[in-house]
Amino acid sequence: MSDKISRVAIDNDNGFYAETLVLTAENQNLPGNWSIVKRRLQGGLSDGIDQVEINNGHLSFTILTSRGMGIFRGSCGGNTLGWDSPAKNPVHPSQINLLEQNGLGWLKGFNECIVRCGLHSNGAAGLDRVKDNSGSYSETLLTLHGHIANLPAKYVELQVIPGDPIELVVIGVVEEAACFCPQYRLTTRMSTLVGSNVIRIRDEVLNFGALPAEFEMLYHCNFGPPFLDAGARLVSPTLEVAPRDPRAAEDINTWDIYQAPEAGYAEQGNYHDFAAAPDGSTLSMLCNQAEDKGVTLRWNKNQLPCFCQWKHTAALCEGYVTGMEPATNYPNLKTFEREQGRVINLLPQQPYVIDLALEVQENAAQVAAVKAEVAALLGQRKTIVHPRPIAKWSPGA
Repeated sequence: MSDKISRVAIDNDNGFYAETLVLTAENQNLPGNWSIVKRRLQGGLSDGIDQVEINNGHLSFTILTSRGMGIFRGSCGGNTLGWDSPAKNPVHPSQINLLEQNGLGWLKGFNECIVRCGLHSNGAAGLDRVKDNSGSYSETLLTLHGHIANLPAKYVELQVIPGDPIELVVIGVVEEAACFCPQYRLTTRMSTLVGSNVIRIRDEVLNFGALPAEFEMLYHCNFGPPFLDAGARLVSPTLEVAPRDPRAAEDINTWDIYQAPEAGYAEQGNYHDFAAAPDGSTLSMLCNQAEDKGVTLRWNKNQLPCFCQWKHTAALCEGYVTGMEPATNYPNLKTFEREQGRVINLLPQQPYVIDLALEVQENAAQVAAVKAEVAALLGQRKTIVHPRPIAKWSPGA
């Protein structure tokens, strides 16, 4: 096997930056019809965004290296991965004020297919009571879903690993750190095999500070048509599900079914506990009403024990979308999650590794296979459906 091909696109520590890089099967003298292209966007709210487009010949996706290494959109076999947000194009972090609208400024750039929420906090905006570096307690405003999605990568590397099949890889490093604050380093490896229908993500979050640091991570994975339509279904090994709040409780009896677009639809969120295999592996799938298209997430429950289902079946122009959100915690205010023991404390130099995969089902047989896999995880167990929010998952329940 030939050695891997590696090209550094961004290296802040060594003062290196390449505005454009192109790796293709043709210019690398390798078989197939694939490419990795790094470029910089110009104009509008996207001005200055660096992105990497990966095309494996069957599946393609765009990584926004300037926005926390999130995945903007993709396509597989002609099926769109992602959703049509009111924020139509990638928004440069310099255009985002996270403090706007009482901590909801994050929403102005929210349009990715997969966006990380963390690392110090995720979930609802609000006041948290924390101990500062002098040992005193004070209140601080936590903004919606944290900072990581609006931080640019300091290091980006493109890799091609020859083999049968060839593997296409993007490595990124993003740091969330400040004086008198926690210090986190996210190192991500995002990859796909030529000709496949799968994207794989391996994240390592390191506390590179000298003190323990609280850590939260949620993967906000968002999908619209063609997977979401009237009658679409969430297929999941749910042992227990509860509405996040009274609004979600209104439709809890149809928690797994989605409706047609509705102007002015008020979002709903449901919290889940999933069954998992003995090694911790679990999954969820969104499939359309016809059950001939699906998109599946796979992860390890030992790494991401919580799951939030976000329903936003609003008008198409408002963002007709659902989110499948595996996480270390439920997306409540961090104060509540800390009280429930769901906030991770990373020791100095301690890493936390997370594996997440996205795969696309392109026909009825593939959808049926995932449904059978989910059924096998549940076995004879029935899903417990709580009609109202429950105290262990929702504050004030």
